[in-house]
Amino acid sequence: MGPDPAAWTPEQWSARAKIVVTSDPLTYDTMKTVVVRSLWFSPLHTLRGLRSYLRGMTFSERVAPEAVGIDEWAEGTDFALPFFVFQGAHDVLTPPGPARAFYEAVTAPAQDFALIEDASHFASFRHPDRFLELMLTRVRPTVAA
Repeated sequence: MGPDPAAWTPEQWSARAKIVVTSDPLTYDTMKTVVVRSLWFSPLHTLRGLRSYLRGMTFSERVAPEAVGIDEWAEGTDFALPFFVFQGAHDVLTPPGPARAFYEAVTAPAQDFALIEDASHFASFRHPDRFLELMLTRVRPTVAA
């Protein structure tokens, strides 16, 4: 693939994401046991719908090269809206360190940062109770005011 992510093709981005997800036990377990299983056993989804979901993942590969080209810092760190970052403490796709550094540079009317322990990239799926608690105790009071 080469060292420059900006030069990667959508297929290379997808391959990298699959390697990262499948090589991290926590992320892979969450993907298999929570994300896919919730779709598989959902009374709201058919097998055709599950196939469409998986095709959608392939469709979204096309935006990866454009997404990597976005420089969040250049876009600015002054927000007119509340800004919250709640993510898995062990996220391998969006590491907490850079996310925290960006959060700390942000100026917003209200902001908060929290790591969800025993969770990786799919933190809100793995621990929906903890995610809901954060939404109700930290976001709701801010936006309801």
